[in-house]
Amino acid sequence: MDSQDNYRGGWNKGRRGWRGTARGGSSTPHPPQPLGPAVDRINVNSILVELDDPTIEDVRYIASYNWVNGKNPVILVPGSPPAWTPPAEDTRLKPDSEDVFRDINAARYPAYPLEPAVRSVLAMEPKFDFESLDIVGCGSTIGNLMRCAGGQPKPFRFDANVVGDTVLFVRRENSPTEIIADLQGWGHTFPEAYTTWDAEVRNSCSHQRIIQYGFGGLEILIRTETDGYVRPRSTTPKLASNTVGANADLILEDTLDGIAVGTQVPSQSGTLEIRMAGNVIPQDQIFDIKTRASYKSYNMEEILPRLWANQTPNFVIAYHNLGLFDQPTVTPIAQDVLQWETTNSSLLARFHALIKRIVDVVRDSDHKHFEVSWDGHGSLCITEQIGEGRTALPSDLLSLWDNDE
Repeated sequence: MDSQDNYRGGWNKGRRGWRGTARGGSSTPHPPQPLGPAVDRINVNSILVELDDPTIEDVRYIASYNWVNGKNPVILVPGSPPAWTPPAEDTRLKPDSEDVFRDINAARYPAYPLEPAVRSVLAMEPKFDFESLDIVGCGSTIGNLMRCAGGQPKPFRFDANVVGDTVLFVRRENSPTEIIADLQGWGHTFPEAYTTWDAEVRNSCSHQRIIQYGFGGLEILIRTETDGYVRPRSTTPKLASNTVGANADLILEDTLDGIAVGTQVPSQSGTLEIRMAGNVIPQDQIFDIKTRASYKSYNMEEILPRLWANQTPNFVIAYHNLGLFDQPTVTPIAQDVLQWETTNSSLLARFHALIKRIVDVVRDSDHKHFEVSWDGHGSLCITEQIGEGRTALPSDLLSLWDNDE
């Protein structure tokens, strides 16, 4: 199994939208900044479990957006993921040859990587009740905490901001444009050959979805990337065509410019532009992709935690022999996800206890800007950010929580 095939499909995903160049990204890790004063240390092995079998309930699609491939930060709302369009015959594909951004949201909009998600929610639900949320997170931050709860030794570090009574988990890499160098395999060329962006969202490079659900009494809003969707056979989706912002013509020009070309290096500055375009794709039509060398079976236990967290009901496991795939198909796995939830009730009880403890600790503090970190063993640490702290959102969005920040 090659390293890229092992990488795709996990919590920190890569696909066509994450690609960059060595010129625009940083493959040399920056030295980590020191941690601030400790607020709490949590031993997951001895944490007090409050619920024996917490489950996800009341799942609701809230919003979505596509990143447009270009130097300026432009999103399409609601956008849509690429459609499943397998070729009539499988042909051998070239292996991946480009680098991958670790975090596309930070790479394309480093000032406030969480802002596009909140803007897209406001565009689709102007009266959305942000104050009702306990946690706003993403696949990376939620996945890191779940791995910690399960004792999987992978270090991590991310920001936690308290806004009103809501805790915002914000992914943090050593650099916004940090890339994962030397990846090998077919994790990008496969979706490029087997999926297609719809015409109204062409030149997109990533589809991000925001859903809300309850988990053991906690209301969670989570943003994750989606690999694709299955088109319905007999329905025609409705196109949203109105535009938000004063630079619609420029945005459209950027969108149409450079179709089917490589990902451009994003600018490190500029105002986020929003264009209303694309289709709302129902949750039951989306899927994730995993590629794997044909000589080794894929263990679904590797992907089910992610599919559970982002409530993805379909999956493509694409086996190949040196890039020649063997008629991959989209498989419904909703029942597998439900069975995983039942079987892993002990893990989910620890995970629930962990995130609730973090929420309670930071809410009770006089401080508002924290970091959550784990070195892969020992206790998880909650520390104050050094200095003034990094604010997760601009002031106009912070005011949605009607607080004094």
